[in-house]
Amino acid sequence: MDIEQFRAPLGPVMTDPEWIALESLDEETKHFIFDDAMLRVLTQRGLVEPKEGQWRVTPHGQQALNERSAY
Repeated sequence: MDIEQFRAPLGPVMTDPEWIALESLDEETKHFIFDDAMLRVLTQRGLVEPKEGQWRVTPHGQQALNERSAY
């Protein structure tokens, strides 16, 4: 499955797979249930970043989660 088909064309709106993937990350995440393509998408959008061998939700990513939760 090509993850690019799930990307939102423009703007800050996260697709459901992006949201689920981002929500599954926390400060202790070392193993990610999605494939590397999803991490690349989230990284390119500035929602996550690698830090000391783990993945971290960026402030921009946390804001996106908060906005999505408000709906």
